[in-house]
Amino acid sequence: MNQPAARPLAVILLLPLLGASVPALAQQVRGVNPAEIDSRFDVILKQVALEPAGTLRTLTFKYDYRLNDRWGLNFELPVDARLSQPGITASGTGDLFARARWIVPTGAWTYGVAAETVLPTASRDELGTGRYQANVSGLVVRAFSARFIAAAVLKQTTSLGGDSARAKFSNTEMRFIPVFILPDGWAVTGELRQTWEHTADLSWQRAEVTLNKQFDARWAGSLSASRDSGDRKDRGALSVAVKYFF
Repeated sequence: MNQPAARPLAVILLLPLLGASVPALAQQVRGVNPAEIDSRFDVILKQVALEPAGTLRTLTFKYDYRLNDRWGLNFELPVDARLSQPGITASGTGDLFARARWIVPTGAWTYGVAAETVLPTASRDELGTGRYQANVSGLVVRAFSARFIAAAVLKQTTSLGGDSARAKFSNTEMRFIPVFILPDGWAVTGELRQTWEHTADLSWQRAEVTLNKQFDARWAGSLSASRDSGDRKDRGALSVAVKYFF
């Protein structure tokens, strides 16, 4: 990846991908298994090297609340976003994401659905879509062993109302997430993502790998590297996060 502006992120610690469950060994690393519902608070710092030039840096607060074994809520807000491109600079807050999740565990398999709404709260046009969203997704997770979990996600994103001067969109997204549980509180997660934007007839892909570390029962962190390709490509991104479970 060619993104010199992303280097300051490499010295911070950061976020895992999702929550750990199923076999006993997997419980040693929380926040990496998509089948788990947890109560936790994440602080996520991400920097993207934009194509052909420029950077986008975001500081995001994420809050998950476990209602019970099957239901959970999630809220996510970029509290500080800074965009720098030739001819464009903007800083402020981003759009607010709110989600409800429902899962059904059946042995080694777990199935789930989620409903999501996005509010166009961005303080600058460049930092958000300007559109309300109503999104739905489905999840399948398979625990193959105590050391390997795999998940597949299908998500539909649809814009509704909002700023009529901003473009409408309708996205379909497929994700494959392998999770490798390692000894001593370590885990490696991956993600392969394919997105189709139907309104503009675009498609793009993302490949991401995340190194996760469970420090103790309450604290975890992770470091991620990703790159987008296709019609909406970047020059690479780094993300760091810390996560507190309660």
